[in-house]
Amino acid sequence: MSGPVPEEKMNGETHATIVVVEDQQAIAELLCEVLVEAGYDSHCAPTAVGAAEFIREIGADLVLLDVMMPDLSGWAVLDELRAHPTTRETPVVITSAVYDRPGLHSLPPGGPIRFAAKPFDIVTLVETVNELIA
Repeated sequence: MSGPVPEEKMNGETHATIVVVEDQQAIAELLCEVLVEAGYDSHCAPTAVGAAEFIREIGADLVLLDVMMPDLSGWAVLDELRAHPTTRETPVVITSAVYDRPGLHSLPPGGPIRFAAKPFDIVTLVETVNELIA
């Protein structure tokens, strides 16, 4: 179900911390479970509102961020992340069922951003995470 685990994870070294920001609880739980199986420390943000603060508190090394959420858009969360010095360079994987073409939304300057269209291929998603964490 998950992709290859980075060698340092297989050797028991430090686990990177990933925060999932997703309004659909079943998807959030699945992603967190997959990330744990891949050797990561994963956390689900309770809601999009306050997600940027939660990400800073957790000290996330990477964020999986849904775009279409009812309480606050993923774009607003991304803007909050990029506006703060501690999360400006944090890699983000943007997930969306309706947004699969980069370039339709201007991206704020900062760390790397990748896109994962829903429904995602779990192996490809974990490979993307591995690449960004490496």
